[in-house]
Amino acid sequence: MAMRLIVTETSSPRELRLVGELDMSTIRELSRVLDPKLIEGGDVVLDVEDLQFMDSTGLQVLIRSALSLDGRGKVILRAPGNLVRSILDLAIRTDKIQNLVIED
Repeated sequence: MAMRLIVTETSSPRELRLVGELDMSTIRELSRVLDPKLIEGGDVVLDVEDLQFMDSTGLQVLIRSALSLDGRGKVILRAPGNLVRSILDLAIRTDKIQNLVIED
């Protein structure tokens, strides 16, 4: 059985910590917590240091989230591991998504 995704709010009201795997079976959990923040607008930080796996479905959720802000903020992905970083780097360069940002 795949590891579940755990999404928790941090001490910062605009930051979420993701632990586990972001894929088709877990995107609803992220969307449930992230979508209200996207509706509010402003920058949203996702601490993905402990995100161990992400498939194309997870990547699409992040891209959709960034695009939904439409000039009202950025989705900032903090401290991705090597696997997640390589997927994100390629997507950000290829799709030129200005408001999806990787931060160390």
